[in-house]
Amino acid sequence: MEEISPLTQVARPRRPLSIGAGAVVVHNGSVLLVRTIYGATKGRYLLPAGRVNLGEMPDVAAARETLEETNLRVEIEGLLGVRLWAMDDGEQNYFFMFRARLLSPVSDLRPNLAELDDARFFSPAELDALSSDETWAGAIAIVRKGLNPAATLWPNDATLRDDSVSADDRWRIWL
Repeated sequence: MEEISPLTQVARPRRPLSIGAGAVVVHNGSVLLVRTIYGATKGRYLLPAGRVNLGEMPDVAAARETLEETNLRVEIEGLLGVRLWAMDDGEQNYFFMFRARLLSPVSDLRPNLAELDDARFFSPAELDALSSDETWAGAIAIVRKGLNPAATLWPNDATLRDDSVSADDRWRIWL
């Protein structure tokens, strides 16, 4: 009987590539975090975020996920950073993190209880108080960058689009 290499026994990822997006929603010196109730992020405060739908732009997904998870409307100001993750099953995940400005009144905040058990704005002091069991270092790092008014943002420069790209909603270049 032929011996099977351990490399051939590795399960194939559900998807070889996935794209996610999240919003660093800044308001009055505080930032919005949500605590999920399932999956790898269960019980941790992170950005409102999720997977990008087929045909959807990441900035649009970040605003949509924020609304779905918290009932808050936001305007994306620019790209703060990108996280790449080679997951255990081989999937490559690209996660776009955007700074967003709150458009809704804070009083509209209502966590989607099908996904979350908490959603609230954290001051810098409250962020410092979160333990590694309550959040991830990467989430705190991007939140701190988002809270810095002088942080470098990569705005969407749609003006660089030409006639070969026909629709503004299908085009993004962050510079």
